[in-house]
Amino acid sequence: MSILRQLLISVTLAIGIVLLGTLVLSVTSARSYLNDQLKVQSEDGATSLALTLSQPANNNPVTQELLISAIFDSGHFELVRLDDPQGRPLIERRNTDIQVNTPAWFRQLVPVSVQAATRGVSDGWTQLGSVTLVANAAYALETLWRNSLRLVMLAIIAGLLWALFAVALVRWLELRLLREVSEQVRALGTGGFQGEARPRVREFSAVAEAVNETRDVIKATAVEHSAKIELLTLELNRDPVTGLANRKYFVNEFRRALAPGGGNHHGRGHLILFRQRDLAAINRHMPRDFTDQWLRSVGERTTKLLQWLNAGQHVLARLNGSDFAVLLPGTEAPQATVIAERIRLELRSARIPVGEGALCRWALAVADFTPEQSAGNVLAELDHALMQSESAGEDAIIITQDVFHVRPGTGEYAWKDAILTALEQHRFSLTTEPIRSIDGVTVREEATLALHSDGSPEPIPATLFIPPAVRLGLAAECDIQAVRLGLDWLVSNPATSLTVRLSLPSLAQPRFLERLDAMLADRPELTERLFLEVDAHGLVEQHDLVCRLATDAQKHGVRIGLRRLAQQFGALTQLHTLPLSYLKIGGGFVSTMTQSPGSQLLTASVIETAKPLGIEVYAEDVPDRETQQILTALGVHVMRGPGVANASIT
Repeated sequence: MSILRQLLISVTLAIGIVLLGTLVLSVTSARSYLNDQLKVQSEDGATSLALTLSQPANNNPVTQELLISAIFDSGHFELVRLDDPQGRPLIERRNTDIQVNTPAWFRQLVPVSVQAATRGVSDGWTQLGSVTLVANAAYALETLWRNSLRLVMLAIIAGLLWALFAVALVRWLELRLLREVSEQVRALGTGGFQGEARPRVREFSAVAEAVNETRDVIKATAVEHSAKIELLTLELNRDPVTGLANRKYFVNEFRRALAPGGGNHHGRGHLILFRQRDLAAINRHMPRDFTDQWLRSVGERTTKLLQWLNAGQHVLARLNGSDFAVLLPGTEAPQATVIAERIRLELRSARIPVGEGALCRWALAVADFTPEQSAGNVLAELDHALMQSESAGEDAIIITQDVFHVRPGTGEYAWKDAILTALEQHRFSLTTEPIRSIDGVTVREEATLALHSDGSPEPIPATLFIPPAVRLGLAAECDIQAVRLGLDWLVSNPATSLTVRLSLPSLAQPRFLERLDAMLADRPELTERLFLEVDAHGLVEQHDLVCRLATDAQKHGVRIGLRRLAQQFGALTQLHTLPLSYLKIGGGFVSTMTQSPGSQLLTASVIETAKPLGIEVYAEDVPDRETQQILTALGVHVMRGPGVANASIT
C-alpha cells in the first residue's frame, strides 16, 4: 500500500474515533441534562402539590384525592403519593404500565434514573403528612433516543463526506500532481519536452526542480543528436548543389507513391521530368560556381512555383547533373498538365546565354502512373519522351500517350470529366492579346479559349486541353464555345476585330459546320469583325472541309486565316482555292533565318505567292533584331517574338 493511502486511512480512522467519541459525549451529556430536568420536574411538582394541600380549604380527604388525581392524570409523573405523618400512604397513584417507544437495548445502554421528590404537608404548625412525586421518564427516553439518532446520522453523513473528500483528494493527487510529474519523467525518455514542471503543491517543488534539471540536460543532448542526424539525412537524401532531394530519395518516394493507398492517393498520380540540354556547354563557358548558383536558383524558383500552384504533396528532386523531376501523387491530368506548362514557362524565363548569344534549352515530359507500373518503367518512358523533345528542337511539353487514354481512372477519365463539366456549366473564358505591326499599331485582338476546372489552380489554355478533347470527340463542342464567347466579346468591344482559333478535327464532326453557320447567321452585325483561324495542314489533309468553312464564312462576312504554314508548305499550292485573309509562318523556319539563306528565299516565295491573292503574311517566333530586319525587308510588317518589341501573337 502506498504511503499516501496509508496516510489517508490513518486520518480517516482518527476522524472516525473523533466522531464516535463526540457521539458518546453528546449522548452522555444529553442523558445527564435530562436526569437533572426530571429531578427538577419531580421537586417542582412535589413542592407545588404540598403547598396546595397545606391550604386549610384542602384538608378534606375528598379534595386531597381530587388534587392528587388531577396532577397524576397530567401524565408527567410516574408516582404521586400522600403519606400521613407516620409514613403510611393515604392516597397513592402509580403508573405501572408505561409505554416507552425506545429499544430495550438503548434503555439498558443509556439508563435514565429518576429520583423521587418528597415534601411535607402542614396546617400551620400541625404536620399533616408528606407528598412524594416521581417524574415520568418515558418522554425523556424518547427525546434522548431521537437526539441520539440525529447525532448518529450527522456522524454518518460527516464520515461519508470525509470519505468522498479523501477519495477526491487521492484522485486529485494521482491525476494532477503525480501524473504531471510522471508525464514529465516519461517525456524525458521519449524525447518529448513539454516545458518546465510546475508543481501545484510546495512539497513537490524539489521533485519538479530535479525533473527540470534532468530535462535540460537531456534536451541539450537530444538537440545535438538531432542536428547530427539531420545533417547526415541531408547528406544522404539531398543534392549538395541545389539542396533538392536526390535520386535515391526521389525513387524511394516514387515507389511509396506507386504502392496502392500510398499517401491516400491509391498509387496514382503524375510525374514531370525536365532536362537541361546544354549543361555541358554551360560548364564550358561559365565558371563552376556560377553554374551551381544558377542551378540552385532554378530549384528555388521551381519550388516557389509549385507552392504557389498548390501542388499538394509534391516532391521536387535533382536526379543527376541535368535532369530534374517533380512527383505529383494523386494529381489528375488537367492539373498536372497546367503545372507542367507553368514549369516550362518558368524554365524558359530562367534561361542563360550559352555559346555565341544563344540561350540554353530545356526538354520537358509528363507521364501518369498507376499501381501496376514500376518506377523504372515510368522513368524509362519519360526518358524516351525527353529524347523526343530534344530531337524536336523545341521546348514544348512531350505528354506520353498514357496521360490521355491508356489506363482507366487516370488521364482520359479526368480530362473527360473536366471538359464535360465545363461544357455543362459554361466554365470557359477567352483571353485576348493584341496583334500589332512593327510600328506598334494594333491590327486586331487574338483570342485563346481557357477552361476552368476545380482540379486546376488556374485556367487551362486551349493548347493543353484541346489535344485530349480531340481524342474524346469533344473538340467541336469546345470550338463552338470559343466562337460563342468571341461573338459576345465583339459586342463588348465594338471598335475591334477578333481572331478565334478552330481545330481541324472539329470540321469533321457531324453538324459542326451547320451549327457554326447558324450561330453566325444569328449575329450578322458582328461577323464582319470576326476572323477564324485554322491549321495549314487542313488545306492538304481536309481540303474540302476547309473550303466549305471558308465558303460559309465568306457568306457571313467572316474572314479566314492560316497558322503554322512553315510546318506544311504543301498548302502553298492550295492558297488560290479559297479566300484567305492572312497566313502565319514561324517556328524553326523563322528562328534560323539569319543562318539559312534558303529560309529567306522561301519566305520571299511565300510573300510573292500570297501578295497577288490579297493574303497578308505574319511572322512568329522572331528571335532577334537582325531577323526582324530581314523580314521587314522581305515585306513582313506584322511579327512577334523575343526580338520584336511591339509584337504579340500566340
